[in-house]
Order: sequence, then structure tokens, then C-alpha cells
Amino acid sequence: TSEPPSSQSGDYTGSDGVSTDISDTSRLVVLNGDITEVIFALGAGDRVIGRDLTTTYPPEAEALPDVGLYRTLTAEPVIALNTSLVLGDEQVISESPEAVDQIRQAGNPDAVMRTEVSLEGVSRKIREIGKILGLEAEADDLVVEVQEDIDEALALAAQATSEPRAAYVYVRGPETLLLFGNGMPTYFMLEAAGAIDSGAEAGVLFAEALSAERLVTASPEVLITADEGLEIIGGLDAFLALPGVADTPAGEAQQILAYDEALLLGMGPRTGEALKQLIIDLHPELGG
Repeated sequence: TSEPPSSQSGDYTGSDGVSTDISDTSRLVVLNGDITEVIFALGAGDRVIGRDLTTTYPPEAEALPDVGLYRTLTAEPVIALNTSLVLGDEQVISESPEAVDQIRQAGNPDAVMRTEVSLEGVSRKIREIGKILGLEAEADDLVVEVQEDIDEALALAAQATSEPRAAYVYVRGPETLLLFGNGMPTYFMLEAAGAIDSGAEAGVLFAEALSAERLVTASPEVLITADEGLEIIGGLDAFLALPGVADTPAGEAQQILAYDEALLLGMGPRTGEALKQLIIDLHPELGG
């Protein structure tokens, strides 16, 4: 349990250029799962009173009231929680600008953080959250731990002799099928894992609607997705039936890897753990 500081010096200027006087961090509503995870890892989980649906870790965070999904956010559930600070990243601003405006107009202080997608960004994210919460020393300690895990994973990747072609397909039901590419967390994770992001190589920037033509052109030997998405669409057979999947080397060989979405995409405290698992799964020669 961490005692929140009663006041903090000066304004916080978010990545959107909006300044907020952060005087109370005792009642947090958090709009991104990775930020929630960092707050809990800093020992301040007792300050979180609401979270969005991308929060799936740690388990105790899932028991908190959910305010919806940041991509389709409405202001009312956030305002109803009587928060002292709303925390989110740039994705919330870009996906749900009207809701953010309404939350601000209702007098709720907020801090908009930069969206970090690279391995280097993990430390920046942790330190930024530590600064907002007045937990700089705890953030420094956590950064050391997390960086050790990442370095250990990178040392393992350096022993790999293969360079598999892999692509990440994001699934959230039949209406949400995306192929990820350059600029997404998966690009930096695959690069660090000693693999080729074949979606990026095929020209995908960030994410685009899944098309059979683009996926076949990408020609991945391994396809990666999220456990949650697989469950939503009905399992492996349904995934193999998605546009183009069966016509890729990965589909033909049924080389499909599925991970907890927050683990692989979060770029949070478990990044080293996620990277190590990805490396082992992508490089059979390392012996698993």
C-alpha cells in the first residue's frame, strides 16, 4: 500500500499539450491496461478505483469497476466514479476525443501520456507514471528489474540461428480483423526476438484491415494472435478460416502462436517475460 502525496509541484503537461494541476492521485481511473499494470507494479494499485476493458492484469485489477473500452469510451462511467485523476495515453485521445472533452468539461483532472510501443519506451513509461504518482524512487527500482528481464531475453535471442518470418493478426470478432506492421509493439518485439515482421516487410504501417492478398504477399511462416481474440471467434479452426490465413506457409503448417494480449502488446513490466517466451517459441533450435 502506498500513501499518495497530498500535493505535487507544478503542472503536468501531457503529450497532447494540455496542462493539468495534479494535486491528488488517491482515486485513479485508468484508461489503458498497460498503465494499470505499471501502477500495480509500483505498489500503488490501491489508488485505482476504475479501469478500462484492456486491463486484464494483475487479476485483482479485473475486480475493479470497468468504464468501457478506450476505443469506444463514453464519459459517464468515468465521471460517475468521482475520480481525482484520469490517466490514459494518446490512443484514448485519438479514438474517443468527445469523451475526453466531456470528462474535462466535468472538471476531472487528466493526464495524457505518450503511447510507447518500443522496448526503449518501457522505461520511459514506467518513469513517467512514477513521476505523475510521486513514486520516482519506486519507478527507478522497477525500471532496473524490467530492464534486467529484457536484457536476459535479448541475450537468449542472440543465440538463435534461425530468422523466421512472422506476422501478427489482431482479432476482436468478425468486425475487427487487422494485420499489424511497422510501428506496432509487435514489430519491435519480433525484431528483438530475431524474427522478420513479414507484415511490415509487405508494407503494413501500424495496422490495416486484414486482406487475403496482403497476408499472402507477406508470406509468414508463423502467425501470432491473442488468446482473447481466438476465444471470441471460436478457436483455431475459425482463425485458420480467416482471409488468406490458409494460403500462407504458417496456415498450411498450422504454425499459430497465441498469447495473452496484454502480455505481448502491453510494453509494461512483463515485457521481458513476454519477449523470452516469444523467442523460445519462434526458435525451436534453442530447445524450448
